[in-house]
Amino acid sequence: ERSQITGHVPQDLYGTFLRNGPGLTDVYGTPLKHPIDGDGMVCAITFVNGKVHFRSRYVSTKNHQQEAAAHEMLYDGAMGSRVPEPARKRLLESKQFGMGFRDPAHTNVFYWGGKLLACHEYALPHTLDPSTLETIGPDTLGDKLKKIKALSAHYRYDGVKDLLVVIGFRAAVRNKPSTLLVLEFDREWNCQSEIPLEIEGLNYAHDFLLTRDWYIFHITPFVKTSPELTKLIMQGKTSPGESMKYYKDSKSGMIFVQRGNVQAGKERSFIFMEAEPCHIFHFCNAEQTGSGNDTVIRFGAVCLPKSFNMEWQYKGFLSNTSDAPGVYHDYIADFMTRKLIRTCPAPVADRSCEFPTINPYRHVPAKSSSAPRFVYLMSGQKGIPLPFTDIVKYDTISETTVAWHSDGVVGEPVFFPRLGNASTFYGDEDDGWIITQFYRPSKHETEFLVLDAKRIQDGPVCRLKMGTEKHIPYSFHGTFCPYVFKHPSPSL
Repeated sequence: ERSQITGHVPQDLYGTFLRNGPGLTDVYGTPLKHPIDGDGMVCAITFVNGKVHFRSRYVSTKNHQQEAAAHEMLYDGAMGSRVPEPARKRLLESKQFGMGFRDPAHTNVFYWGGKLLACHEYALPHTLDPSTLETIGPDTLGDKLKKIKALSAHYRYDGVKDLLVVIGFRAAVRNKPSTLLVLEFDREWNCQSEIPLEIEGLNYAHDFLLTRDWYIFHITPFVKTSPELTKLIMQGKTSPGESMKYYKDSKSGMIFVQRGNVQAGKERSFIFMEAEPCHIFHFCNAEQTGSGNDTVIRFGAVCLPKSFNMEWQYKGFLSNTSDAPGVYHDYIADFMTRKLIRTCPAPVADRSCEFPTINPYRHVPAKSSSAPRFVYLMSGQKGIPLPFTDIVKYDTISETTVAWHSDGVVGEPVFFPRLGNASTFYGDEDDGWIITQFYRPSKHETEFLVLDAKRIQDGPVCRLKMGTEKHIPYSFHGTFCPYVFKHPSPSL
């Protein structure tokens, strides 16, 4: 309704904003220990000719369907949420369900080649109907995920080659090493590159970076695999999320993996560079100059300190952010010296932040003049870890920031390029809008805000008010899609 919109919806804002996140903090009366254990709810906001349409729906995973039928919690969560003891005993005795961890399918959602995919971390993605958001089912992407049975939540886009790059990861179990699978798809879902990898020390892969010649992964010292820990998890004495903490005996650094075809008889290049211990959930931009031993790669990431863990502290964010806030850092990797330099730019050094985003069409720049420059952050006020009240635009070239301060809590700032698919080659990098989910605690209401990316400091050009009856829980990740959907459902 027009009464739910304040300001003006830009006429040339065309496409669909998609976001995913846990829609519940309990399962049929059983409280969840952590929001990451909640089932995914996908929201879609369509913008066309100055008009807006909103739709939302839960991802209908197998465990979501079974719990809906039983009206009770049947699956543990990877963050420590446990099936109540009476039900647990009954389920174990009946062997009705596998009693594995729930698949929340809640971390991200994106569109490519006619498919809308909802992704978690260690499970197959679910294909959704882009028009209705109905769940079609788990998808192996043409059997490419049949063995690893997982697709990580984050992707990268090579606009020069017009390829989607995704990863699947399976942690080490018993005597089997961790496995990483890197896939590149064209828009017809033809696999153009398939690289299975076993990398020593790589125990976690949530996000990654892509350049012309390299994939970049963080080897975190905050995730450890061992028979002893696996046994404790299986016994219910801890969980994968609860065991995420700093292990000082684990190595920390970046691994650079050669992209593209490898000549017959030669092995794919792996380069490890040691880095100061931290945990990285999310990378930002990456720029490669030179090639071979003359390669230099500059990139950014939000780094969490040694004191970080996944405690749902004060129910404010997803971790102990008040004690261990994430801070943006710049990295320079020099292939000649095999050295990695990390710095924290002064303008963002005192800002707690997370969920960094950039123009998605500039993951791999078409030319040096279009190298990614701007990073958008959801941030606390200077010197205040929580709540995340500000949208910050950081210029990595001039090392300056502009910010908009809200009177509530902001979510991930998703970039909408005004030129859509043409944004890889045309237009300014910041020619577009930022869309973010906003929550006002004083009124318990949700809004979606549209800001001009060139002038973040001016605040929203329009607000889409959901009202108190349609409060939308806090989200994780979202994406931009330059299409309005009116076509039949895709097939698996």
